[in-house]
Amino acid sequence: MSKIRDAMRKSEEELWEPGTAREIARPEAPPMPEEGPRGLIPALSSDVLSYYEAIGKQIEVALGELESRTLVFTGAVAGDGISTVVAQYAEMLSRRGDRVLVIDGNPRHPSLHHQFNLPEAPGVAEYLSGKFSREGVVHRTGFANLELVPLGRCSDRSEAGRITEALGRFESLFASDYDYVLVDSDFIGSPFFSQASVASGHGVVLVIRAGKTNREVANRACEIVRRVGGRILGVILNRRQFPIPGFIYRRL
Repeated sequence: MSKIRDAMRKSEEELWEPGTAREIARPEAPPMPEEGPRGLIPALSSDVLSYYEAIGKQIEVALGELESRTLVFTGAVAGDGISTVVAQYAEMLSRRGDRVLVIDGNPRHPSLHHQFNLPEAPGVAEYLSGKFSREGVVHRTGFANLELVPLGRCSDRSEAGRITEALGRFESLFASDYDYVLVDSDFIGSPFFSQASVASGHGVVLVIRAGKTNREVANRACEIVRRVGGRILGVILNRRQFPIPGFIYRRL
């Protein structure tokens, strides 16, 4: 049994970089039913929650004693599953009693309002245009202590660029009101990847899709984050397929 555990640990360390939090390979969550608010049903299994709790503890250690933490989630390439991971990580934090705000900062593909069955607006776009106050763009979800600011209605590429540039200032408006502010940023390499958000936050969680993003691309993404003033706190390997049956994992 110890040999199986050692083999698993070795395979999971392929994407580690010195000084970063340990990667957690996230198991697949069960598919969500189409009907009913997401926050009113048990969206995550206990196994998935335990994985997020493990990486959450490591991030806390890396950040030290902070009253509020702003974490920016991004990916190395498009399609790594950033929004899904952000929503599930936020759910884990809220279930353990933290006050959490999630901000959709992806003008190219805003989707967090779908994750929580909430309207797409008002959101970041409406606040920056002066149509709504800060409080007016915050939406309650079905989870206790968990709120969302959707991206809002982004009319064109020019407005998307303004949102990208202002995202760092926007996220800082809420830092003192929550234990965690989680920002869903577009993937690194996108014209809407917010360097301002990365520089303003306390750290970056890099989401990588298993079987799609190779090590060279992941390392280059980490280097870009550092270059713009960010700090990689951890890596989440998304949609990983486990060759060992689940009942064996649970007994390790």
